[in-house]
Amino acid sequence: MSWTTSSRRAVIFDMDGTLFISPFNWESIKKRLGVKNGLILDHLRSLRPREQRRKFEMLERMEREVVERGKPAPGAKEILEALKRRGWRLGVLTNNSRPLTSWILSRVGFNFDAVVTRDDGVWKPYPQSVEKILNLLGTSPRESVYVGDNLLDIKTALPFPFRRIIIINSDPHLRAKFRDRVDFVDQFDEILGLILEIK
Repeated sequence: MSWTTSSRRAVIFDMDGTLFISPFNWESIKKRLGVKNGLILDHLRSLRPREQRRKFEMLERMEREVVERGKPAPGAKEILEALKRRGWRLGVLTNNSRPLTSWILSRVGFNFDAVVTRDDGVWKPYPQSVEKILNLLGTSPRESVYVGDNLLDIKTALPFPFRRIIIINSDPHLRAKFRDRVDFVDQFDEILGLILEIK
């Protein structure tokens, strides 16, 4: 997809593990859903309608149990407000459901300019998910920053010419593999300085 030049700068945030910290054990969730390989959402979408509905309901229940024990990343609201004051448009791209996303973002206490969830029919790491959030924000990847916390976010962001990709993760193997293309930080409150360096 070709992108036109835009003067509207934006930051796209992952939610779980980035804006909101919850004790997810994805391997356990996959096992309970019967997902042996690949992405949970790909597997569930491949099922017959009745089984698909049942498994999505299971997934939603498990996710809710976990996020109810979660909390916003330290400094999240303050950093979001600081970016907003400086004219950045802010969006959320998550593989979570729309209802749970609304609940989590109410806990963060901030109204985003655009939010894309799996209920929009697109999900990470597929490019359609990034294209959708960029279109809703009215900007291009060249004027945008992507902030996430894991390998899925890296795979989502790398195909696009983002101004900066920031990953909140201290895994030395991940850092060594992607250090030439990704900025790694240890915690959320380190992202503001990196974003404000952009002219």
